[in-house]
Amino acid sequence: MESSVSAESQSTPIQHHSRSYQTYPGAQYILPSDEDERARLELQHRVLQRAIGPRLVIPTLSLQPGDQVLDCGTGSGVWLMDLSKQVTSDVSLFGIDIEPRLFPMSTAQIVFSVGSATELPAHWSNKFRLVNQRLLIAALSVKEWPRVLQEIHRTLVPGGWVQLLEAKRWGAENGDLSTKHRQMLEKLFASRNLLIDCSVQLPRLLDDAGFKNIHVEERKLPAGSWAGPEGEETRDNFIGVFRGMKTPVLNAGGLGYVQSEQEYDEWMNGLAREWDAIEGTTVDICICYAQKSM
Repeated sequence: MESSVSAESQSTPIQHHSRSYQTYPGAQYILPSDEDERARLELQHRVLQRAIGPRLVIPTLSLQPGDQVLDCGTGSGVWLMDLSKQVTSDVSLFGIDIEPRLFPMSTAQIVFSVGSATELPAHWSNKFRLVNQRLLIAALSVKEWPRVLQEIHRTLVPGGWVQLLEAKRWGAENGDLSTKHRQMLEKLFASRNLLIDCSVQLPRLLDDAGFKNIHVEERKLPAGSWAGPEGEETRDNFIGVFRGMKTPVLNAGGLGYVQSEQEYDEWMNGLAREWDAIEGTTVDICICYAQKSM
C-alpha cells in the first residue's frame, strides 16, 4: 500500500464520486451526511450499546420529571430516540448538530436544533441534568475540545453529569493494512488539527474544565467475521467510518497513500478482509463520565 506519490500530487485533489458532507462554517467534521450515513449511525448505535449493555445513561442517575437532557453531535438522533422509550414523557430531550439533514422530526418531547457544541445557546446555562456526546473524534480540533467541555459544564445544572464515548484504538494489531491505515489517519487528523488521541486526554480535559468525580471505562469490541455476526457488524460499522473519510483523503491528494478512488476502495476492502482473517482484532472504546460540582 505504500506509494511513491510526489509532494506536488499529494496536494492535488483526486477525482472521485463524492458523498454529501456538512457545510457548517469552520467545522472540520470529516464524515458524510446522507442516507447511507444514517443507516450506519443506526448500526453504530446497536454496536455500541451491545458493548456497553442496556445502559443509555452511564452514571448512576435517575432522570426525574422536569429533567432535561442534551445530546451533542446528535446526528440522526438515534440515542435520543432510544432514550425517549426509557424515560417518562415529562423529561425533555434536546439534540444539537451542525448538520440537520439526518434529523428526525422534532416531537413534543424531543427538539432538534442546528448549532455547534463549541458555542451552545447562552440561555442554556444550568439547564441539563445530563449531556451525552459520542464519537466526535472526527469533528473537534485540538483547540475545540477544551471549549466544548467548558460549554457542556456551563449548561449542566449543579450536580449534573456529562458522558462521553470515544474510539481509542482500532484494527488488527499486526496487520500490514491496519498499520498503514492508522498512519494515514494520523496524517489526515494532523492536517486538520483533529485530536486523534482524544480518548486518552479526556480525563485531563474534563478536570481542566472543572468537572469532578471523573470515571473512565474501556471496552474492546471484537471486529471481523472470526467473531461471528456481532464481529461482522462491528467491522461493517467502523470500516464504514473509514469509507466515509474517502473524500477528505482524496481531496488532500491521497496523503501519499493512494493515487485513485479505486485504490482507496480496494484498500478498504482489503482492510475488512484483514480484520476477518486476524483473530483478536478489536475496536477499543473509552467511556468517560464526570459531574459538575453541586
